[in-house]
Amino acid sequence: MAAHDGSPANGRPRREETPEALREELRVVDEDLAGLRQTVRELRERIGDRADGPTDMTEIGALINMADEQDGFIATLEARRENLLGRLREASGEDTP
Repeated sequence: MAAHDGSPANGRPRREETPEALREELRVVDEDLAGLRQTVRELRERIGDRADGPTDMTEIGALINMADEQDGFIATLEARRENLLGRLREASGEDTP
């Protein structure tokens, strides 16, 4: 077994982790989170507003599943965001970004 050289397991070199690069990645994650949260909010509004929304139970179930999947993506991105914040603190030698 070869010694670990700090590169990721997939063999590709890790992108440079300058504070600027981490801040940019964090910005992208924050934008993605905002978009997903808006999508979930709109899906849940459609589910709750049955006057002009879906009336078929199958369609309602599909919307609920989509909203739940989006919630899962949000949880993944939130974990990614926390990881980026920790790496940013390490890279910049600060307690906060």
